[in-house]
Amino acid sequence: RINNGGHPFTVDVIDPYGQKARSDIVDNGDGTYSVTYQPTDPGDHHVTVSLGRDKVAQSPYTVPIGWNSDMACPEQSWAEGPGLEPGRKNTEPAEFTIHAVKPDGTPSLNGNDMFDVHIEDPNKELIAPKITNNGDGTYKVEYQPTLPGNYHVDVIQRNPDKPLFYDHLKNSPVDVAIEPGTDASHCIAFGPGIESPNLLDTHPTEFTIQAKDCFGNDIKEGGDPFQVELVGPTGNIPVNIVDNGDGSYTCNYQPTDAGPHDLSVTLDDAHIKGSTFHVNIKPGAWAEKSTIENYTFTVRTRDKRRKNKLFGGEKVEVSIVSPSGRHVEGIKVTDLSNGLYFVSYKLPVEELGNYEVSVTINGKHISGSPYIQTVV
Repeated sequence: RINNGGHPFTVDVIDPYGQKARSDIVDNGDGTYSVTYQPTDPGDHHVTVSLGRDKVAQSPYTVPIGWNSDMACPEQSWAEGPGLEPGRKNTEPAEFTIHAVKPDGTPSLNGNDMFDVHIEDPNKELIAPKITNNGDGTYKVEYQPTLPGNYHVDVIQRNPDKPLFYDHLKNSPVDVAIEPGTDASHCIAFGPGIESPNLLDTHPTEFTIQAKDCFGNDIKEGGDPFQVELVGPTGNIPVNIVDNGDGSYTCNYQPTDAGPHDLSVTLDDAHIKGSTFHVNIKPGAWAEKSTIENYTFTVRTRDKRRKNKLFGGEKVEVSIVSPSGRHVEGIKVTDLSNGLYFVSYKLPVEELGNYEVSVTINGKHISGSPYIQTVV
């Protein structure tokens, strides 16, 4: 044995990826040399010890390096959740959970595991995910699909010392089929409630919303949170929305005022195609407010023997006094020259109450005259 130092020993350490790892040699001055190196990856490391140009006995050595027991192991860790499963819509956020597990199968709770997620959309464009450490050995991953189609998802764990090097989790990569979702810009609304030129404020009306995807195809299921806002001359008007369960939605409303109305249909705050709609409501007839405005009656003249006269020429007069005592003007009496006299008149709609109607022949009241006509 040699008990002094000063010999030109060299050490080369090659990691599993063929990269040279740093090593340090300390001459202890007693014929021994201390060598240190820091493995950064699990797997076989090849250590070559040389003196000058010659390898020492049994060199090179193969050293198996296991996973860091204090960190998550990608061969034990996995990801799961709806964001990795088929059936999600491109209009919905997708999410899944990464479970960090140590080599011994227990959760890794240190929160320092360098998980990363790489997502490609159907056009091979990258989608940026959001990764949140839940502090309990799990990580929440959220991403927003932009198009329907196949998404390629890589869930990896990076080497903390060499971040460009990584390993896939045990169930990565995953291809996720994203279905077309409802696209507000392609949805349409149609029906009399937005199209008819003869809408009245006295009649309820309706229209239909048809949900469509980004390709303009009809959605065949319900559940979309459409919102409808109808604003008339005096404010908001409630609109009832019925989900028909087949991608269509029936909307009913009762106008309360005549005039221009603005009707907007939105999905997640985005207007559908054609919204805002401009609807003109016309005033309809309201029975409770409608009255008879023009009146007519016929005077039948008879002789003393109660026989009908068959010729005219009599002085038939009609006078009407309003509830306030004013005489109604514009009364017209027409002699039909056959013993009949046609009477027409109009009562003022602004004055309601009892009107006294007098009919005279040659200055004398006919049978039943005067009588009361009530206007309400």
